[in-house]
Amino acid sequence: MKILKTLLTIVGTLLILLAIGAIFAPAMTRNRGSEMAMALDNVNPWVKNETVYADTTSQPIKHFIGGGGEDEYTYVLQTYNEQGKSRKLTFDAQWKLKPHHYLKIETKGQNVETWKAVERESVPSGVRQNLMMS
Repeated sequence: MKILKTLLTIVGTLLILLAIGAIFAPAMTRNRGSEMAMALDNVNPWVKNETVYADTTSQPIKHFIGGGGEDEYTYVLQTYNEQGKSRKLTFDAQWKLKPHHYLKIETKGQNVETWKAVERESVPSGVRQNLMMS
């Protein structure tokens, strides 16, 4: 009986520590472009999916050949959501992005789910103002 009580206490403590870690993990992974940050955000149930927007003003920080022999480019972009909250995202593209275009990016924390080029008019006006100032 004493062993069972001790085991339940240990399991309960571990579950509480895991929950606390999952709650605070988004603050620790924010603006980090590492694979670990992306993986943590991807599996964390407290990290919500979000739409953010970016301006393609920056050059790729890295060029490499992908597993299938294709060119790949790594970008770090300053993004904004509709509430004006900013986030730096790191992602790979299989071609160079055209400068001064807008991207609509679906994310889960630091993990880029999808992205596509959009017309200026489809970017919320508040987001456009933030992108022009950054």
